[in-house]
Amino acid sequence: MFLPFWSSELQVEISSWFPWGKDYQPVSVNRFHSSTLQSIAASCLDLDSEFLFAASPLMGCVGNLSREKFFRFSSDSILNLGFLMIFGFSEKIEKALAFSLATIKSAKDLNIGVTFCSLWRGGVFEGKMKIIAIASNEPFYDCSDYLEGLDGVLSEVKNFLHTPNISYYAEKFGYDRFLMDCENINPYDLRVSQIVSELQDNGAREIVGGSPKIDFPPFFGLAIATVEK
Repeated sequence: MFLPFWSSELQVEISSWFPWGKDYQPVSVNRFHSSTLQSIAASCLDLDSEFLFAASPLMGCVGNLSREKFFRFSSDSILNLGFLMIFGFSEKIEKALAFSLATIKSAKDLNIGVTFCSLWRGGVFEGKMKIIAIASNEPFYDCSDYLEGLDGVLSEVKNFLHTPNISYYAEKFGYDRFLMDCENINPYDLRVSQIVSELQDNGAREIVGGSPKIDFPPFFGLAIATVEK
């Protein structure tokens, strides 16, 4: 893992009736917003990830989970400011998203990082998953150009890696969504990342490779209940 950590984690509330474990339209549900997001959702599944959620003043709230009112809104927020996009973590999608921010011109106002998302149902803790979040530095960021570019980048990465067509089978037979207790990544790399993230001395962070934490922009109207680490 080479992306920085966000300085906050996210918490979301699952509806009591939400069928978290099985989803029969993880790709095509996004066609109601745009064909671009539908294509992005398909590419994410093929890259061992999932397009979970996106929000901005221009596009509203979309994604595989937003149709079930998965995210809570703060009572004092009138408008959702800023662009936020959330993906399930995988090494393939991590590298693809980092590449998109480096190559897409409209991505210069975006930050990307890794954090964890806690899931709650009726006040009961369900578990935690690792995610990648992209957030804008501008409150009225127009994400249309970036999404078009991201779609192209993910398609190129899929073709280069010759990934299996997981999205086709997820649509045809259903997608089993679950929380992983043990991630399929190198334990040594995970431990090194954890040690780096816990360093408090700025000088030590610079020697290791820079500060591993970045802050979410302060203007998000979406109350994803950020919790300081």
